[in-house]
Amino acid sequence: MRPYFLALALLALIGTAQAQQPSQAAPASRGSMLHGASVAATPIPADVLASDAYKALIADLQQGGYVIYLRHGMTGETPEPAVGDFADCSWQRNLSDAGRRQVASVGRRLSEQHIPVAALEASPFCRTRQTAELAFGRAPKVNADLFYHTTQTAEQIAAANAKLKARLGERPPPGGNLVLIGHSPAMKDAAGVELPEGEGAIVKPNGDGTFRIVARLTAAGIMPVP
Repeated sequence: MRPYFLALALLALIGTAQAQQPSQAAPASRGSMLHGASVAATPIPADVLASDAYKALIADLQQGGYVIYLRHGMTGETPEPAVGDFADCSWQRNLSDAGRRQVASVGRRLSEQHIPVAALEASPFCRTRQTAELAFGRAPKVNADLFYHTTQTAEQIAAANAKLKARLGERPPPGGNLVLIGHSPAMKDAAGVELPEGEGAIVKPNGDGTFRIVARLTAAGIMPVP
């Protein structure tokens, strides 16, 4: 397991350097990884969009203070039995063309609503880092705590899930929202939410270490939950 921990450490350093780059990215060319057209998604119902609760949620998100946990976009079917060098995408289960379009649409929904992203973090896998770049136009900070793989021990998974649960209960710095891009099992264990690929949960930290799920995020937009 030593090579995998070394890979995590190296990518964490890379992610820190990337996170220090300017957040405003240049427009992507049509042939680049950041280009993607919208994908079909079930629209948010008109009565929801017109509701006071929806408008209040959007207004609050525009002020910041939320954690958005997004699962990576739709992927291909490449087997991934072991962990290798994270800088090499060839052995990993990467985003499909539909997944690239999907997460680009997710990012546009947030941008259209003028919802600020103050911090962006992702697990070390190519599919999560690519999701960040496609959705938000910039490289994320690589966060090894968001790593998940079936080769982890039960103790490693439990420790990572505990850290995620604590993070969901922490209020982000003023002026923006925190986006975490990771994997479904971690969010299911930490918050009881099972996310399809390319969908997210919008979390409101209560400030006392607890939190509540207030909405789901899809390529169609934001759908409040009771």
